[in-house]
Amino acid sequence: MNDCIAILGALKEEIAGIKQAMNISDRVRLGKSDAWPGKWAGHNIVLVRSGVGKQRAADCCLQVVDRFRPKALISIGYAGAVREALKPGDMVIADSIVELVGQEDKIFVPDSDWLNRARETPCPEGAEKVVGGLLTVNAVIHDPVAKRELGRKYNVQAVEMETSAIATVATKKNLPLLSVRAISDSIDQELLDSSSFLGSDGEVSTLKAGWYVLTHPGSIKNALSLRTQTLQATQNLTRFLSDLLG
Repeated sequence: MNDCIAILGALKEEIAGIKQAMNISDRVRLGKSDAWPGKWAGHNIVLVRSGVGKQRAADCCLQVVDRFRPKALISIGYAGAVREALKPGDMVIADSIVELVGQEDKIFVPDSDWLNRARETPCPEGAEKVVGGLLTVNAVIHDPVAKRELGRKYNVQAVEMETSAIATVATKKNLPLLSVRAISDSIDQELLDSSSFLGSDGEVSTLKAGWYVLTHPGSIKNALSLRTQTLQATQNLTRFLSDLLG
């Protein structure tokens, strides 16, 4: 299946729109991750749910490359805004991917052909598209002050938790890479501290997340708002990628 494009997201919610629209031919288990080969937007694709975090993304991506031999990798999902201008549902196309490694920063550059295609792809109505830097971090950045500091320090548009690991695999395997992220939360929006329900294995415990909300009543409004925002982000992400590939 070496004519396929691998599309990788960490969470089932991030890939839900594509999964619903594609013609799935199989389901393949890759450890705790899942892959669905099939057709979408006129292309052979393999849609992947990797799990959260760099280690899960790296392990899963290597398995996908070895098993399906894709011709390109597209990293997708949600990201937190670290710039004032970005609002939930906006699209960030990474022209650089920064990873924090101790006191050093690693910088990856996406494939120029795919990046140009993304630049020329129209943004869904009501959303804005920004081409700029993306920062891969090791934990959810839930504090607005920390978001602002990261935006200033690294001159990036948004933060997320997987793309640099996928970029590392792309570099190692000499594969074209593109990263497309939809903004899930604005710079001033404080998120739930997910450390209590995100396991070290990169899996989100729905039970623990629900218990957290029930035992922290003040977080319910925040959780509902984020749910609405992520639904819009998924919709915009799916539409943008369909136009990109179409």
